Amino acid sequence: MMALNNNLDTCAICGGELGDTVLAHDRPDRFERAAGVSEEKYRRAWVGCLSCGSATNRQKPENLRKLRNIAAQYYEVDFSGSDIGAKYSLVMSLPPHKSDNAGRVDRIIAALTRWESLRSSKGALSVLDIGAGTGVFLSRFLGQVPGDWTGVALEPDPHAADHLRSLELFDVKQELFTGQPELHGFKLLTLNKVLEHIQDPKVLLEQVAAAIDPAQGLIYVEVPDVMTIGRRPPTDNILGALHCHLYSPTGLVRLLDRAGLVVLDTGRVFEPSGKLTAFAFATCTEAAERLATRE
Repeated sequence: MMALNNNLDTCAICGGELGDTVLAHDRPDRFERAAGVSEEKYRRAWVGCLSCGSATNRQKPENLRKLRNIAAQYYEVDFSGSDIGAKYSLVMSLPPHKSDNAGRVDRIIAALTRWESLRSSKGALSVLDIGAGTGVFLSRFLGQVPGDWTGVALEPDPHAADHLRSLELFDVKQELFTGQPELHGFKLLTLNKVLEHIQDPKVLLEQVAAAIDPAQGLIYVEVPDVMTIGRRPPTDNILGALHCHLYSPTGLVRLLDRAGLVVLDTGRVFEPSGKLTAFAFATCTEAAERLATRE
């Protein structure tokens, strides 16, 4: 097999040993083609973890470097010049039973209700959505959640950030999350389909843990499920070159634990769009102690 980017034999999610290839690609996807990746001698492979069952995307280093060059044009490639606002309006108009975001909002509001002791009267009810994308989730959440919530959308893509600002529903910061000191004290922090883009997700989650209210904060993480392999076409975006990992629910729990967080709940969802998704709710140790003594 040709040399690929990950020369390590360990899983970045759980630290376990990587095993055999579970899916191989022999031609570039549309993001790779946009980045100038050649079909000649092309190879990319998903390799399974023997411990947690997640999968790592192995790529040639030169192809990864080319992909990084188009990172700021993600939505330009993804929408092929179409209007992000039109996509937002279309998804917002979906009936709840056909909307992935409606299910996501319902899960989170149910969790906030279940763990009411995490949400005392102290401090503002604030949510930070990292990788806000088109803003459908944050718009729906702020429109449905009980209480006087405010939101911050963090989105580095300039086209998406412009669209988010045009909605005038929440604060928008056009930047990557790096643990900025000014982004802290949130009651809720959401990472919807973000971690799969990160080669070392543990570092990001450690920064996320410092951004929530340590006594009352809740984190919601949602990632593509490794069950996607073999159940969606190899050309599906979920299996594309921009994703570093596909998660098992076990792997997601172990990753959150390695980042120093306490997992409160986890599960697997078969979404209306056909996506297979793993999710988890987590919090800091101090907040978990409050739940253990009050519920």
